[in-house]
Amino acid sequence: MRLLFDVLHPAHVHFFRPLAEQVRRDGGQVLFCARDKDVTLQLLEAYGLPHTVLSQIGAGALGLAGELASRTARLVALCREQRPDALLGIMGPCIAPAGRICGIPSLVCYDTETAVATNSWVFPLATRVLTPASYRGRRRPNQRCYEGTQELAYLHPRRFRTDPVVLARHGLDEPFALVRFVSFEASHDLGDRGFHDRAAFVAALAARIRVVISAEREIPPALRPYQLTVPPQDLHHVLAGASLVVGEGATTAAEAAVLGTPAVFVHTARLGYMDELEHRYGLLYRRTSQRAALRLALELLEDRAWTEQLWARRRSRLLASADDLTARLFVEMEEMI
Repeated sequence: MRLLFDVLHPAHVHFFRPLAEQVRRDGGQVLFCARDKDVTLQLLEAYGLPHTVLSQIGAGALGLAGELASRTARLVALCREQRPDALLGIMGPCIAPAGRICGIPSLVCYDTETAVATNSWVFPLATRVLTPASYRGRRRPNQRCYEGTQELAYLHPRRFRTDPVVLARHGLDEPFALVRFVSFEASHDLGDRGFHDRAAFVAALAARIRVVISAEREIPPALRPYQLTVPPQDLHHVLAGASLVVGEGATTAAEAAVLGTPAVFVHTARLGYMDELEHRYGLLYRRTSQRAALRLALELLEDRAWTEQLWARRRSRLLASADDLTARLFVEMEEMI
């Protein structure tokens, strides 16, 4: 089996890594086509995954469109050279058209129904689309669903075990909260917003508990003392060890939630899988205002031991009903090729 993975975000590396490692163990070949964004390349190198860089993230709507056009052209050329058995990607704006042009099956995985413009043309072009059952967008004939969230492909207990030694190594041996800032440059973030005064939020939360910051872009000098400096492959151990995660990133909030860490998602977008984690499992909360997010964060920190026990029970409910997504991906590949 020869698979090509198109990764546009660091989380996409995590998502496909277990499948890629299984394929390699079975004697197959894999290649990751990367976008130079955030810590994507660091993760690929840390995990020893074969990769090539096709593009850098564009700025704004026009920049993103230009990047995706040139990236797709490069991907087509690479497919004609390498002739993989299948193409896989999250969101899939490049693999869906490249697969059609080259006659190669493509599997698009996605959980974000608010990316209406992209999904409206990508999904029909893909050979198969895989979404969580909580996906609330239009369902198409080539679309299949699974129980759970994308993050469980790599954070299910079968795939990931928390290591407290990692926290101690990075000096995180006291209670702490992680705050996540995003750039709002992704196509699905355009027009949305999160915190209105990041420094004020961090100061208010730091009065209650130690705060560390994870950010996609450079942060102001006043916040740099809080910046988290750990290798990107250790971040999930940090999320699992935190008392609380608050931030603008949907992926980080969902990752914390499936690891059993209380999460507050500060964002104006409404996403089906986030609503499921909130209303069906009670593992995270979405707030659209900074004031409401801070109030909730402080409430969750009032009795950390009780909150930890409650979230552990809620996480057990999620795991009992969720699919083994990596195993499902392998089955989908076998059926397609």
